[in-house]
Amino acid sequence: MNKPIVILGHGGHARVVLDVLRCLGWPVAGFLTPDLAAGTDVQGLPVLGDDGWLEGERAGDYTYVLGLGLLPHRPTLRADLYRRVRHLGLDTPTLIHPSAIVARDVLIERGAQVMAGAVIQPGCLIGEDALLNTGCRVDHDCQIGAHAHLAPGGVLCGGVRVGEGAFIGAGAVVLPGVRIGEGAQVAAGATVRRDLPPRVRHIPGHPDKPL
Repeated sequence: MNKPIVILGHGGHARVVLDVLRCLGWPVAGFLTPDLAAGTDVQGLPVLGDDGWLEGERAGDYTYVLGLGLLPHRPTLRADLYRRVRHLGLDTPTLIHPSAIVARDVLIERGAQVMAGAVIQPGCLIGEDALLNTGCRVDHDCQIGAHAHLAPGGVLCGGVRVGEGAFIGAGAVVLPGVRIGEGAQVAAGATVRRDLPPRVRHIPGHPDKPL
């Protein structure tokens, strides 16, 4: 990594991302966040400014990683910020924790994040800016769409398809061959046995609700 990295966000996921970057030995310059004043110390690094900093004359001297996950109550926030960074022509590297196990033929697209303890088996495709969080399991021949988020401990059995911007909650299990529609949300701990249409919230024991 030639350019120093700037982390977008400063909360819990941003601190997890910082730890991954330090494990990889990549240089980190600081954080961008609208919620803290420039110069504030976060984990020993400065807040450089807010998101407007991305359009400054020095922005191209850095590369950028997102420090926020997909928030179910603001499901497009992460994707919108990622698209803004890309629209400005700024670099967004793929991030893979050293403890993750990734089969050799897995295709991971630009900006995706694979966190500590994740396992991705052969034949999988991980889309741009997708987030595979701590300890998740993705078995053979799964496809995860751009900007989707698999929360900690989530499990995708073989041949699962997760649509763009979908959210799979912590500890949820998606059974083999199931398709999760674009923008759909699966509750923590759920077991998904059937296909879900786009943009619904799936909670076990309740009818699926449109988002």
